[in-house]
Amino acid sequence: MRWRAAPDLDVRQLANTKCLLLGAGTLGCAVARTLQAYGIRHITFVDSSTVSYSNPVRQSLFTFQDCLNGGKPKAAAAAEALRGIFPSVVSAGVQLSIPMPGHPPANVQQEQLQQQAFEQLQDLVSSHDVMFLLTDTRESRWLPTLLAAAAAKVAITAALGFDNFVVMRHGLPPAAAAAAASQAGCSSSSSKATERSAANHLGCYFCN
Repeated sequence: MRWRAAPDLDVRQLANTKCLLLGAGTLGCAVARTLQAYGIRHITFVDSSTVSYSNPVRQSLFTFQDCLNGGKPKAAAAAEALRGIFPSVVSAGVQLSIPMPGHPPANVQQEQLQQQAFEQLQDLVSSHDVMFLLTDTRESRWLPTLLAAAAAKVAITAALGFDNFVVMRHGLPPAAAAAAASQAGCSSSSSKATERSAANHLGCYFCN
């Protein structure tokens, strides 16, 4: 792969790239296996559900055993499966419900849980290099899209329909992202960095 199809491919950089996968379902399993095949060695799953009996036939990282006793958390089960395929992979699973527009908290306790989820998701986005939006709904992709833009991270959306699909990269181009990240801590030039970032901003799932 390196020498024939892409002779300039830096496999060491690929191996060190930290990927955050939001969604450990059909798309999440397929993307994780593909990333692993390309040499990615740092993969984190985020999902809020458990493995059900209908999942293993469609989602390649799960088996029938994962469905028993109420089902294992999908994120943890997917991470464990990746380590079973290649023990040197650094894989983790985070059980997290992503706050969504149109789903306001019903009480103070739910509001606190949503705030905690927001802070946890923000930390995850900041600590990874690339984020893949692989969830089932548009609403669950909205907040991660904003967090990726705020942190100058690359985000890749993949979505399936009954007869179509979309794969879209959004965020900042590499040069603009590097410039924004290097100047993020400098208050005197923050407005200029913001202007440059806006000028070089790629389209996203919501604004196109």
